[in-house]
Amino acid sequence: MPQIILVFSSAATAEYRVAGIPAAARAVQAVGTIAGQDDIRRCSIVAGDDWLPSDALLAECRRLAPRLPLAFAARPSAGDILTVCGERFVAALARRPDGGREHVLPALFDTRTSAAAPPTPEAAWRLLHRAGRTVLAATGKGGDGIVSRYVNRPISRAISHQLLRFPAVTPFHASLGTAALALAMAVALLFGGAAGLVAGGLLFQAASIFDGVDGEIARATCRSSDAGATLDSVIDACTNLAFVLGVTANVAMAGDVSGAVAGGIALVSLAAGLLLIGRHASATGAAMNFDVIKLHLRRGGPPSPLTEFLIHLTMRDFFAAISALMVVAGLTHLLLVAFATIASGWLVVTSVILGIIRRRSGLAAPTYGGGARIKPVR
Repeated sequence: MPQIILVFSSAATAEYRVAGIPAAARAVQAVGTIAGQDDIRRCSIVAGDDWLPSDALLAECRRLAPRLPLAFAARPSAGDILTVCGERFVAALARRPDGGREHVLPALFDTRTSAAAPPTPEAAWRLLHRAGRTVLAATGKGGDGIVSRYVNRPISRAISHQLLRFPAVTPFHASLGTAALALAMAVALLFGGAAGLVAGGLLFQAASIFDGVDGEIARATCRSSDAGATLDSVIDACTNLAFVLGVTANVAMAGDVSGAVAGGIALVSLAAGLLLIGRHASATGAAMNFDVIKLHLRRGGPPSPLTEFLIHLTMRDFFAAISALMVVAGLTHLLLVAFATIASGWLVVTSVILGIIRRRSGLAAPTYGGGARIKPVR
C-alpha cells in the first residue's frame, strides 16, 4: 500500500478534537504505526477543496507520526491506493484502543470508501463525538480501586472531557490542579478550626477525584511519560501526608491529645513507608510508583479474598472517601486511631515485601546518607 488517502467530509471534522487530538491526527498516528511494516510511503488527508490544515493539526501530526510523509491533497501514486473514510476510521480506532497492527489494519479495510457510502454530515459528527467518549472511557487503569471505579472515575472523566476541549491543557496542568486542591485542603485543616476540618476532609476527597484527570488526559492524548507518572506519585504522597498532618494538628489544637498521638504514629508510619518506596524506585531506576506493593501481592494471579480486601483498604481512593465520610460524621478521633493501626501494619508489610524484591533482583540495600546511586548487580 504505497499510499493511504484519508477522506474527511469537511475541514471541520478533520480538525475536530477527538479526546484532545484532532481527528485527522488520530488517523495519521494509526497509519504511522504500520507504515514501516506495510511499506506505506505517503498518507494524504483530504477534507474538501482548498482546505489548509491548521498549525495545531500539523503540530499534532508531527508529534504523533514524525516519520510518516504527509500530503494534504490526493496525489497520484504509482502503486496501490487505499482510500478510507476518515470519520469512520477514527471511530473504528476508538473501539480498538490497543493500537497495534492487528487492530489498525482491520480498521483501515473496514472503513474503505468503496465499502459503504460516505456518512452524512450529521452522521460524521456523531461518529466523532462517540469516538471521543470511547477513547476517554478507555483511559481508566486496571488497578483502580472500588471507589475509583464507581465514584471517582465517572466524575474525573466528565472533568477531563471538558478540559480536553481546550488545546492548551496538558497533563501537567491537571497535576497542578490536584496540587492546588491539596494546598487548599492543608490550609483549611491547619487554620480553619472545626469547620476547616470538615472542609479539609471534603477537599481531600476532591483531590482524590481530580487526581485521575492528569492520567486520563495523558493517556487520551498520548502524552504518558515516566516524568509525569513520577510527578503524579509525588503529589499523591504529599497530599496524603498533608492530610494526616493537617488532621493531627487540627485535633491537637482542639485538645484531643490521644487523637493527636495516633495521628503522629500514622504520619511517621506513612512517611517511612513512602520513603522506602521512593528509595526502591531510585534504586531500580524506575518511575516513582506507589503501587509496587499491590502489584507484588497480585503477581502470579488473583490474591486471596483477605489479601484483596487489605489491598483495597490501603488504596488511596478508599482511604480518601472513608476519611471524608468519617470527618463529616464527627468520627475524626476514630479515624486517626484506625489509620495509625493500618499505617503501622502497612509499613511492616512494605518493608518485608521490598526486602524480598531487593533480594530477588540482586539490589543492594538503599543508602540514606547521600551515597552513590544504587544500580542493579549485573
